[in-house]
Amino acid sequence: MAKSAPEVVKAMKAVESLKSEDALVEASEPIAIDKSGPALLESVAIVFRLLDELSAARRPLGVTELADIVDEPKPRVYRHLASMRQMGAVEQDPTTEKYRLGAKLVIYGTAASQQFDLRAIADPYLTRLRDSLGQSAVLSVATHDSALVVAAVDSNKGVCITVKPGNRVPAHCSTQGRIVLAFLPTADQQRILRRKLQSFTARSITDPVALASRLALVRKRLYEDADGEVIDGINVLAAPIFRENGVLVGSIGIIGPSSEVPSPPPAEMLYQVQLAAAELSARFNCDIYERAGLPADGHEQQHAGQKR
Repeated sequence: MAKSAPEVVKAMKAVESLKSEDALVEASEPIAIDKSGPALLESVAIVFRLLDELSAARRPLGVTELADIVDEPKPRVYRHLASMRQMGAVEQDPTTEKYRLGAKLVIYGTAASQQFDLRAIADPYLTRLRDSLGQSAVLSVATHDSALVVAAVDSNKGVCITVKPGNRVPAHCSTQGRIVLAFLPTADQQRILRRKLQSFTARSITDPVALASRLALVRKRLYEDADGEVIDGINVLAAPIFRENGVLVGSIGIIGPSSEVPSPPPAEMLYQVQLAAAELSARFNCDIYERAGLPADGHEQQHAGQKR
């Protein structure tokens, strides 16, 4: 459908606004570039960070609050929000002047889910985990700096512990969140570690040094758990899912009482979780588990545990 002249002019102004911002950034400060891939435009990175924070907050946010969260100058954040509003990516409350996600994003989300439905691909693996381990199985996708639960297959027990799809987990003290943090670029990791990390229970990891050490361990062993760190007595055991070139897609795992999903995990339980993640990763053309010799069978893991 052809756009009217006012709509075309409005869109052109929004694009020019971002172009002007790029020019100011290039002239005043260096742009951090990930050497492992194509250059990332600063303006695009800021747009997605703003969208991530608006999504995580689940409430409207003001310009000052957003600028503090993303650690960017307030005028720059305002210009990006103004352009995003013109394009329909965000909406502004006329009374409070705070911003929320725009309805246009629903269209993008629907189209994306139709093109790449990880939930449909992972569903038989979730069911297999539930049936083999007797716990609710959970699938999460990686967001910019945390994880979003997109599917769960509840256990067959009369009383089961599960998590609702749509739940965005804490980045620093949840299993799925730490898996995402572990595979972020160093600069993004450091930005998150500089934040004030909330303690949900007495077991929550909130010390930046301890958290950095834990993230290195996740990268090495390709699994994570967070026993009692979000809710006392509840644990999640999960392993990362990758696609081609080792890009993190999300994680798959189980949730249950700490007494039934202990930390460290039993060898057979870990084997089943990593096997599901390895097979999903292989379907997305990533052999990272195979190259790491994982998942190891129960005997190998028990032997490794005795060595440690």
